[in-house]
Amino acid sequence: MDKQRVRDNGVIRVPWQQHRHGQPFQQPLPKMTPPECIGAFSITDGEYQNDARNATYLCDPFPETPIDLNHGIENVIRKGSRTLLDIEYVLKYVESHRKELLVVKGNTIQLEADFVALRGVLRHIMCLQYDRLQDLRIKVTRANGTIYINKEDTEEKLAHEASLSSRQLDMCSWGFKFEQCLTSDKPCGNPVTDVPVNEGNELNCVFRKNINGLRLIYGAEMDCIVSSQPVNFQDPLNYKRLEFVELKTGPYNRSPHQENMFSRFKSANWWSQSFLVGIKTIYAGLRDNNGVVQEIRRYDTREMSRDSPWSPAAMVVFLEKFLRQLKSLMEAIDDPFAVVQVDFKCQERCAYYKVLRGKENQILPDWYRELLKGQFG
Repeated sequence: MDKQRVRDNGVIRVPWQQHRHGQPFQQPLPKMTPPECIGAFSITDGEYQNDARNATYLCDPFPETPIDLNHGIENVIRKGSRTLLDIEYVLKYVESHRKELLVVKGNTIQLEADFVALRGVLRHIMCLQYDRLQDLRIKVTRANGTIYINKEDTEEKLAHEASLSSRQLDMCSWGFKFEQCLTSDKPCGNPVTDVPVNEGNELNCVFRKNINGLRLIYGAEMDCIVSSQPVNFQDPLNYKRLEFVELKTGPYNRSPHQENMFSRFKSANWWSQSFLVGIKTIYAGLRDNNGVVQEIRRYDTREMSRDSPWSPAAMVVFLEKFLRQLKSLMEAIDDPFAVVQVDFKCQERCAYYKVLRGKENQILPDWYRELLKGQFG
């Protein structure tokens, strides 16, 4: 892409129609490396913590059903608004581990990655070709050769969240309560369910992955660890051995419509979310309309993709092609202070971009830009 011909707005070409539900997809999965966990950090009430204090372990055995997810819901501590952008938590991890992650190349300090993002952004992009309802907005900037991606709330999403009823908020909290019921802060421990659920406490792990030569670093909130022994998070080698599982909730005795929606859409989201961090097992608490779990069902993510109407290869190919187009665009713009806003419009099957300038649009804080300019050691 010629820098002189780059406009401040336009369209990013992505293969929206490369695959349709239930149709064969002939391309194989791109060449890639398994996701490599390189570290962890915690978020406690919105604050970054450079440790794994919020790590939890999967209980064994599980509690007996039924499980009432409404227990203590009147005391739930909901996730409040955060002063940091999502991407800033990953940037703080980079700052805390700059000796391992940053390198000097010529006159610049670089992060050895082509892209930095959160898993949720990558997952959403992977599933876009199957979704005609959930638009996506991201803001992107490029500094010292690395492209940083941050998800932005659209006006429609903000309006939807502001209009949620107390019933809808409680339903959102059921998933957090289910996690509390199946996890402990110690291996082989019992869950503590008589304390308020704090939705603002998270364990996040940082992963590296290479997709056909594109080097990705991304953070991901992790539900719990499978281990009969305490994990020494001070030993970097232990991160390579960690086994995670994902915990979900869903309807019990799904209607035909719910079965169709799960097969076509939700299962694709579950699979892609787990694929990006190497999770092999999902446990779902199947609950009735009153929030009572009647069954805990195990899903094997490898089995989930075998007879699905969506294609794992198509999702990864879509992600790779978009990232390559984005990389080409950002290199052509070649401005470390330019922020590109990309709006994926699912109904239109199109991705529009516009270049934003001005401090109010920046997604990289000043301290991080200084880190990329200064000395470290």
